Amino acid sequence: MESIPLLKDMIILLGISVPISIVLTRIGLPTIVGFLLTGIIIGPFGFGLVTEVHKIEVLAEIGVVLLLFTIGLEFKVSRMLKIKREAMLGGGLQLALTGLLVLGLTTYMGLGFNLALTLAFIISLSSSVIVLKLLGDKGLLKSSHGNLSVGILLFQDICVVIMVMVVQGFSEGAGIDGLALIKELGLAMAVVLAIVVSSAYIVPRLFHQVVKLRNREIFILAVVLLCMGTAWLTSLVGLSLAIGAFIAGLVVSESEYSHQIVAEVLPFRDIFSSLFFVSIGMLLDINFFISNMGAIALIVVAVVLLKSLIVILVAQIIRYPLRMAIIVGLTLAQIGEFSFILMKMGEKSGVIPNNIYQLVLASTVVTMALTPFLMQGAVPLAAFVGRVLGIRAVKGGGAAKAHLKDHVIIVGYGLNGRNLANVLKETGIAHLVLDVNYERIKNARKGGHTAFYGEAGHPEILKMLGVENAKMLVLGISDSVATRKAVKAAKDINPQICIIVRTHYIDDLEELYQLGATQVIPEEFETSVEIFARVLKEYRIPGNIIQNQIDLVRHEGYAMFRGQSMDIDRLAHLERILETSVMDTFLVEEGSAIEGKTLAELDLRRKTGGATVMALIRKGTATTNPRGDFKVKVGDMMVILGSHMDLNKAMKILKAEAVPHAGRQSDLVAETSPGEDQI
Repeated sequence: MESIPLLKDMIILLGISVPISIVLTRIGLPTIVGFLLTGIIIGPFGFGLVTEVHKIEVLAEIGVVLLLFTIGLEFKVSRMLKIKREAMLGGGLQLALTGLLVLGLTTYMGLGFNLALTLAFIISLSSSVIVLKLLGDKGLLKSSHGNLSVGILLFQDICVVIMVMVVQGFSEGAGIDGLALIKELGLAMAVVLAIVVSSAYIVPRLFHQVVKLRNREIFILAVVLLCMGTAWLTSLVGLSLAIGAFIAGLVVSESEYSHQIVAEVLPFRDIFSSLFFVSIGMLLDINFFISNMGAIALIVVAVVLLKSLIVILVAQIIRYPLRMAIIVGLTLAQIGEFSFILMKMGEKSGVIPNNIYQLVLASTVVTMALTPFLMQGAVPLAAFVGRVLGIRAVKGGGAAKAHLKDHVIIVGYGLNGRNLANVLKETGIAHLVLDVNYERIKNARKGGHTAFYGEAGHPEILKMLGVENAKMLVLGISDSVATRKAVKAAKDINPQICIIVRTHYIDDLEELYQLGATQVIPEEFETSVEIFARVLKEYRIPGNIIQNQIDLVRHEGYAMFRGQSMDIDRLAHLERILETSVMDTFLVEEGSAIEGKTLAELDLRRKTGGATVMALIRKGTATTNPRGDFKVKVGDMMVILGSHMDLNKAMKILKAEAVPHAGRQSDLVAETSPGEDQI
């Protein structure tokens, strides 16, 4: 039987990458490093173990498309609109400053304009694939520094089409055609706009019809068609496949099927995207790297420092705190994957000499490999710099401290912070809002709240907000480092303050409690509590018993997560409750078929096996133990006693008798606004 070369290559690739990744994971290193090492080992410049390099690169491109598609699904159009300032202003400044500085330096070194501009393009780009993957793995895509990173990366990716056209002009010896640039860019934007607008009307209807078929295979094929088709369409007008896939993800992100789409795509995404990092490792020529290690190291250090400092400056210009600016600067310090396209075009046309091409190529791979380590080191470095340089207090904080007492300090004006601030405003409880997002600060002030810009992790800022006189500190931010710093700083200043913390991860519970948090609310755990509470309500468990169970599960659940022992006997308490008799009520509404019937005619005890009408409340007056000849009227509240099984039977009988009203109830639901939640 004829062998398949690609299959053999994939087996070799997986056989080497899996054990390397296991070892690296055990010692706390990112799996991306393992994939890069695998590429170096099996690539043409390593041991040459694979022969179908081009086909692996094609599969890697599919991985990039799927990765950006799922990231688009997570972002949603509404969120993209919120980071337009980060994208347009932050991305524009970063690209312009980096490009101009590199252009000036390379021109000063004696390089020709075409080569200098091409290198400026190459170095100014960062890696969307690596950064978004690492941010996603850490759950930081929706954090403040995640927003800025994504905004800058998106602007870079959109500008790639212009860069490709400019370098292509150099290759053809025609120079830069301004009119052609405008035409191509206009065409690209028109296609993107057409995709977004048409998808807003076509895609929801398409998926609605697909879902009605209840066929998982067709659903997956429809998702792949949308993802790959949109990426292909955008590539026809010069945009990258990745940006097209991202747009496709945004298109369906607002639909009700987005979570199922993510679930179906994730396994394919993780497999194929790992091939991208392997393919990057294959590009590194080990012999050239060893021979020119000094020059490559110098270039890498220069690139990392230059790009980091420029991003830090840009972040400060658009009013991001210094700590966050440092984190974003090191996050975007690498050279990006789209730079490979520009390198190849420049090398083929002779614009980039071979020796410079090899130096830049090797330096790019090294900066990519360093990215996980730079991101890991960014947080402690930012904290150190913040301590050394200090922090400027928020403007107006002194006034807040002067007149407030027993107030609430809300850190983070996201959904939770906004809702809390509105409730406190309505109830007349004094409060202050603190955030590092200037747009949110403006929105908070428009909403009538006293809001300040700054980081809660700095004691000086907390003091300016009067934390020593505050009654509560509520932390609802995604930045776990800033959260921990804020808890410690607040408790050091005011040991009596009540601190409530929202966290994404159960793993953070113990440390936050040790730092002084009064209550830590992990989103994942609280979601599970809400689910089981609603299940118990459907089974007509009384509200006080449900609340007792919620308290029990919270206490024992948190104790379990914090490493404390649990009382197994108490966990069986709910089962015993389900076996006992409880009460429920039924309101007789207008149009009900039981109106005018006697309790004897209803005969609930015989029909259910034990459910008994214990009382009947009419116009505020209760009749206990009503006789069988008692007639039921509209507005009566029937109080029924029985086991859970008997009560369920009784409710089914009473509701079945109330058919006319049920019809009107469905009409009422149908008239409800489509945008309203129906629980």
